Amino acid sequence: MAIQRFLTALLKWPAACASVAVVVMLIRLFCLESYRISTGAMEETLRIGEYILVNKMPGKNRPVRGKVTLFTSPLLRDSADAPLFISRCIGMPGDTIRVSIDGYTINGRKIPRSPRSLSSYFITLSAKDTFLETLKRLDIPLRDFKQESFGCMLSLTAFEEYQLREELPEATNRHFIGEQMQDYSLIVPRKGQAYPLDAASLTACKEIILRETEGKASFRDGKLYLDGRETQFFFFRQDYYWVLSDNANEAVDSRHLGFIPADRIVGNAWLCWYSPDKRRIFKTIH
Repeated sequence: MAIQRFLTALLKWPAACASVAVVVMLIRLFCLESYRISTGAMEETLRIGEYILVNKMPGKNRPVRGKVTLFTSPLLRDSADAPLFISRCIGMPGDTIRVSIDGYTINGRKIPRSPRSLSSYFITLSAKDTFLETLKRLDIPLRDFKQESFGCMLSLTAFEEYQLREELPEATNRHFIGEQMQDYSLIVPRKGQAYPLDAASLTACKEIILRETEGKASFRDGKLYLDGRETQFFFFRQDYYWVLSDNANEAVDSRHLGFIPADRIVGNAWLCWYSPDKRRIFKTIH
């Protein structure tokens, strides 16, 4: 009897292990999954080498304005083995967005840039020594530093720029210059809504229109042709999003990939469960 009970219990172990494996696979497939941060696209929000949990639950994985989102490339050339990217969701379906150096205007409402976002700055060689001394005194890291014959380039957060401006002499401040950026406006496509087309919107939407029409659309002289006929509107079959990374220098986001379709969204970044910096472990991601 004892041997029989032992054999019965022993046979139950493979079934139990298989059940646990199935549960784990289902959780990873539909609920939560861990990813390693391998780029500086979201510094200082997320750092290289950190591991995060991404919420993939149905209904919970849709992007939220201002939140960090994981997605795959929507480009046709990447369809076979689409790489993963991580950025901040800026534009929701139907939004009108204006992007400038000062931040974003969404549906007429000003949304300032994240204080953790990185931008490029230039300092002339004549002011370099004073600038680097001040940088060291304020304990600001030297990121993406490059020296050319005409001056130096580096990356700073908006708050770090503020700290430096307050500490640097006026003469040095005049030689400390922020990046210049061209303003632009766009409308994020919404499922089933007539999307007006002009030369600018066609440039932003060309890839996703080709994808939705399975390559049957054609473009000539800044105009869209479907079945050989010119059309000034397009009805998209799914919702789209506009994402931008906190660190423009390291990022691949909507500025390169265009609008991100709903079926390319993996989920929302939720928690940093491991970091080389122990103070950042188990911090929620904002």
